[in-house]
Amino acid sequence: MRRFPWLVIIILMTIITISIFLTLIRTKHTVTITKVATQQYSTATPIRHVVIIILENHSFDNIYGAYPFGVPPIINNITLSLARPLGLNLSITISGVKPYYANSVILIDPWEGYMNYHIDWDRGAMDDFVKGSGRQSMVYLSYEQVPLLWDYAEEYVLAENFFSPDLATTTPNRISYLVGYPVPAFGSGSGCIVTFNETILYQLTRYNVSWAYFDYGYVQGQPRPPYPLSLIPGSEEYSGHYFNTSVFLEDLEDGNLPAVSFLMFTGGNGYDEHSALDLHPPYNLTQGQINLAYFIDAIMNSPYWNSTVIFITFDEGGGFYDQVPPPIIYNYGINPKCEDGYLSKLGLPNYNVLGERVPLLIISPYTKEGWIDNYSMSGYTLLAFIDYNWHLPYLTPIVANSDLEGLLTAFNFSQTPRPPIILTPSNWTYPIPLQYPVHYGYMAMVSGNYSGYILLYEKGLIGNDVLNYVMQYNNPG
Repeated sequence: MRRFPWLVIIILMTIITISIFLTLIRTKHTVTITKVATQQYSTATPIRHVVIIILENHSFDNIYGAYPFGVPPIINNITLSLARPLGLNLSITISGVKPYYANSVILIDPWEGYMNYHIDWDRGAMDDFVKGSGRQSMVYLSYEQVPLLWDYAEEYVLAENFFSPDLATTTPNRISYLVGYPVPAFGSGSGCIVTFNETILYQLTRYNVSWAYFDYGYVQGQPRPPYPLSLIPGSEEYSGHYFNTSVFLEDLEDGNLPAVSFLMFTGGNGYDEHSALDLHPPYNLTQGQINLAYFIDAIMNSPYWNSTVIFITFDEGGGFYDQVPPPIIYNYGINPKCEDGYLSKLGLPNYNVLGERVPLLIISPYTKEGWIDNYSMSGYTLLAFIDYNWHLPYLTPIVANSDLEGLLTAFNFSQTPRPPIILTPSNWTYPIPLQYPVHYGYMAMVSGNYSGYILLYEKGLIGNDVLNYVMQYNNPG
């Protein structure tokens, strides 16, 4: 099979290594603020450190629709032993376009926007992506473009029914990942305002659980907090918790890693800006994976590995096609000005559509190997894990009802911690040898609670055909 040219990989590794080294030097001589020492609560699990990495703009089918066999198919004892997600529907045609293989690490960025994504969704039919996000929305990747992400799925847990918080663009989603409720109207002149006191970060502060927000490009002492905290009033008062990603690496070495780390590669200067490091199209996917592996390997090589879980996900689907409709959830009337105006105008106040289905990788010495978690979860479930693990009250009712139980099935906390698996471009050729023999070899079917679509049906807003399509994924039990 084709391999990414070694010369290009060596050049990319050199560029990133030099960049990180220079950042380390700069930070070593400029950081004067230290993280506040805080009392650590006892935890409900052996996990004492959570690292959340939110990358940019890829749907589940875009990255993992062809997993675990790929293009061209690899069928051997390893791939046949893995649990399998619901495969990409290659037979579908949308506006004359079928899903097509990328065969490139550089993708054309689909059209993005609140209305674009609602056109894509088409009230659950998932059949208007070409109209909403362009022909390029139908592209999908395989192990030759994202070998690191496929290797992590093979060795740890891949959640196949995980949804971003909002059917909206980057800013609302990244804020929802912090406040625990949908804010799709944020930034649209709706009067939607959230404050720092509503965030998981404030909750951690209040209960003396240490945390830090690390962002590539952040410079200590800059006037703006890292994005999207720069958009949340009150966040500037917590600048002692904001750091460049180089400080994360120092903390691993110095024994100062906080209990909860948000490790980001988007908007460190306080603005919604991207680079190859967050995997946003059209940047080179290989460069982003080299950077990601650098940080994951640093965690695995540190004394913190045996007490850590790493959640790697995406802020939103970015307009890439995905076949599974997002659930409709009740929002409990939290902050009505931030509510999804789309459903309100259809006569469904207090309801929101979750965002597109996106990948979630769960990496820990306590996660199962080669397993697919098919419980219906969302970005709010990550907050539920934090609250549960540190015995905190759930941040919001949405967080409390985000299927934490489904996320916990990814772990076996009674097992001996698994040794780390260090991956670099020299050994991340998919598939890699399994740590332990696993023999799943079956498809984990998507199942979730889609009863919210019955409300649309009862109002005559969708027909039998759309309801039947949606309900094939329904399993509220």
